[in-house]
Amino acid sequence: MATDDKEVIMRAALECQRAGRLDEAETIYRRVLEIEPEEPDALHLLGLVQHTRGDFPAAAELIGKAISVNNNVADFHGNLAAVALAQQNPSAAIGHAETAISLDASFGDAHYNLGNALFALGETEQAVECFSDAIRTDESNDSYWANFLFALNFAPGAARDVVFEANRRWGEALELAVGRQDRSFGNDRTPDRKLRLAYYLPELESHVTPRFLSPMLPHHDRSQFHMQVYGYRLDGGPAPRNLFDHVDGWTDVAHLAPADLARLMTHDGVDVLIHPCTFKARYRALLAFPAAPLQIAAINLVSSTGLEGATHLITDHYLDPPGETESFYTEELVRLSGFNVYRRPEDAPLVEMLPAVTKGFVTFGSLNNPIKLTPLTIALWAEVLGRVPESHLLLKHRAFDSADIRDQFSAQFQDRGIAADRLIYEGFTRDAGDYLAAYNKIDIGLDPLPFGGGTTSYEALWMGVPIVTTWGDTLMGRLTAQQMNRLGHDEFVADSMEDYADRAVALAGNIPALVEVRVSLRQKAAETIFNAEAYMREFEDALRDMWADYCAG
Repeated sequence: MATDDKEVIMRAALECQRAGRLDEAETIYRRVLEIEPEEPDALHLLGLVQHTRGDFPAAAELIGKAISVNNNVADFHGNLAAVALAQQNPSAAIGHAETAISLDASFGDAHYNLGNALFALGETEQAVECFSDAIRTDESNDSYWANFLFALNFAPGAARDVVFEANRRWGEALELAVGRQDRSFGNDRTPDRKLRLAYYLPELESHVTPRFLSPMLPHHDRSQFHMQVYGYRLDGGPAPRNLFDHVDGWTDVAHLAPADLARLMTHDGVDVLIHPCTFKARYRALLAFPAAPLQIAAINLVSSTGLEGATHLITDHYLDPPGETESFYTEELVRLSGFNVYRRPEDAPLVEMLPAVTKGFVTFGSLNNPIKLTPLTIALWAEVLGRVPESHLLLKHRAFDSADIRDQFSAQFQDRGIAADRLIYEGFTRDAGDYLAAYNKIDIGLDPLPFGGGTTSYEALWMGVPIVTTWGDTLMGRLTAQQMNRLGHDEFVADSMEDYADRAVALAGNIPALVEVRVSLRQKAAETIFNAEAYMREFEDALRDMWADYCAG
């Protein structure tokens, strides 16, 4: 095949691929390979077609063949790193990403994939550096920024001021890009009239926000608030009926840019935009535009949005003690008695007897994502295991289906004197009830540092498993401590890492006390941290106060 002809053919195939016409692209690449079986670009691009389709073994094989033909192309190694990540093989991803960077230090995606691989293994500080390197290659890349800002919350060395400054730097760049916005509104400023609320749910099926929002919506006062949900699903599917039976409408906004969505909300007369999922920066862009007079970050967040357009942020007195943390937010803080509320697990099994009573040894446990299991966390947990003879640690998460990830964590514990046979790994469980039943194998939960549990803490407590934790330095470093405090169990909340280990050891030695906690915890949780009705009374009162202040201003 003549070189010129091949270039024309490959260009046509690539145009098909970029347009989403994968079958056409594949047909062309395979024709090229029939003539030149080792044509590296065709092998590589055909591998990317398979990656897009989710056939990761085929993608790895094809891109691997391209590398065997030409080992000096950064794109080949960078994209094979992405495939390895999709296959839950972060160690392989690290090798290929590092090779790509050595070939082309300006290859942003290689730095990004290296960061993702290190993050998956709990190496958060190194991951943050990699995401930062990726940003330096392209400061406008939303994915780079989103993962950098999210990972920063997990890094042991990132104090609240560091987290805030990074979020504000991102926010200022976005504000500069969108330009000055007219934030005057024509909404009726009557304080006590019925208010139109908008909830924004992007990428609806990809995160846990509905688990927080679904218990709230049935308790909204429909006589005082009109509720419209604006959102979309990545797969294009319909909104789940069980979430939206208690709202007045659903608007699919999958194809609207943030500026257009803001204009739609303004046109619809929205008084209050409630953004319940600002935990990733890519979801926040809407708040840079004037969608409503009040724009509130709430429910599922990890930090300030970094945007001046977000007028308020819902928190509580435990996460943000008055007078101590206001400087870490662009928003005005509104403190309730609880940060958020979680859906009571409908399929939860009964809380069973404390496992230590029958097993004769204590089982510690965590169902947190292993990205939270930083070296600091592992060192602390290893100390606890070392001080409690015959104790075991159960770690459950879908990531532990990967032998590579299990081996990585086992090695870290072994380096600290904890034999692999004291670690119990469990992977993905499809059935919700079976998943929650894992807590019936755990006596004491251990909270990771510095980014503690979120949904996993709620679920552990519902299953009668108390959690040893600390009053951390960041919002997410304090959430589990807030929950234990509200449940009346401050004995599980440490003041320092040394105190954490001491408390875990002492609690493990008091089996009667653990039995008593276990049998009472679910009822206490139902009355407090799972009490959606009480939460919504406070939430609506706060909305009314914010609106009255706006009207008075």
